Amino acid sequence: MMRSRADWPARIDRWRELATFALVLAGAFALPLVFRRDPSAMFRLPKAMFLRAEAILLVSITLAAIFAGAHIPRPRWRDSWLLLPLAALAAFVLLTLTSTNREQSIGALGSAIATAVVFFATVAAARSGGWLLVAAPLVAAVTNALLVIVEETNLWMPFGVQAGLPHHLQCDALIGNPNEVGGYLGAAALAIIAVIAARYRTNRWNVRDILIATVLVIALIACQTLTAILAFAAAAFFMIVISSWRNAVRVAAVAVIAGVLLVSLVAPFRARAISVVIWIRTGDYNALATDRLTPFVAAWSMFTDHPLTGVGPGAFAWQYYDYKIHAEQRYPSLRHAYNRGVNFGEVHNDHLQALAEGGVIGYGAFLALIGALGFLSFTIPPAAPDWRRRFAHHLALPLAVFWIVLSIAQFPMETTVIRALVVYLAALCVGWRNA
Repeated sequence: MMRSRADWPARIDRWRELATFALVLAGAFALPLVFRRDPSAMFRLPKAMFLRAEAILLVSITLAAIFAGAHIPRPRWRDSWLLLPLAALAAFVLLTLTSTNREQSIGALGSAIATAVVFFATVAAARSGGWLLVAAPLVAAVTNALLVIVEETNLWMPFGVQAGLPHHLQCDALIGNPNEVGGYLGAAALAIIAVIAARYRTNRWNVRDILIATVLVIALIACQTLTAILAFAAAAFFMIVISSWRNAVRVAAVAVIAGVLLVSLVAPFRARAISVVIWIRTGDYNALATDRLTPFVAAWSMFTDHPLTGVGPGAFAWQYYDYKIHAEQRYPSLRHAYNRGVNFGEVHNDHLQALAEGGVIGYGAFLALIGALGFLSFTIPPAAPDWRRRFAHHLALPLAVFWIVLSIAQFPMETTVIRALVVYLAALCVGWRNA
């Protein structure tokens, strides 16, 4: 009886670890597949709610284990990957307190806290987990990839067809618009290529991995999301660079040839390239920025007005209309933009959005997190005996590059499904760096 009582805290902690692992695994698999039939909020809202629910359950499990007498391991406060995210979260709290609209910023803070909770839980799960943690998000990604291929080829439209809307814009899979699908699939494709690279040295990679990578890349191209394709290409190039400069040069040459063929032979890409040339020659910079120059200028103006702390997390949309007028006064041609009446909720550029909403402090935290993630690749030997460490070595820097490039013309950190996958993969890199 005495021994049973003595073992009780250890048993509770073991159940906590298993429950945390199960929740992390379930979240990585289910979040990209969650949707509801309401056309007004079919994808984004359910996924945002799912992430918060997952975070609440993770916190509840930990608190219940503490109250039950479990001996929770003490955090290693000297671990930079514990301190840096906490410092970024503390900066987020500061920016919320100084926000021009605290109610809006509190909502954004809730999303940031939920993301941080899932990040730390994933790091903890990764320390004792293996291939299942990579398989779960990839199964969901392949499901979405196959669905978007079916949609783009017009074989089946599971949510019906909306008259008057271009077919391509209705190919959402279970993610959202084609831009979001492209960003999500690009991150997933990087993950499976990192698995292949990690297993290459031991000749353990197989046809299944190559088939998954092929499906994801084909679906990424089918999305026709130029920014996501370029971000993936840049990230894949750096994945090769950290292994071999010579191979990187060869692959770059092949990529250039493939890109030329793609633009020459595929009508949508050819039309886009011709349009870009015309826009540059005529000075139509709004068209070059895909009709997003107004929010770009508005975001920069918000930063110059609030250089230290910005207008506050999530407050860009609330401030946008006033700054839109200022942008149109500065660039009169914007008064004739077809989307002049649109009240942009996001900048469509996370670099500018971080500056507008967080100022120097917010953008500094943004760059610090990306830089620290990329630096992980240089702290792990490429020939590490454990495949998980090799996976982290091959993925960390490319994932950081992907994040930076994708953020130039998209807003992955404001899109739950992309943010959740990028943060999840980053957490695996952190958790497996010492495997």
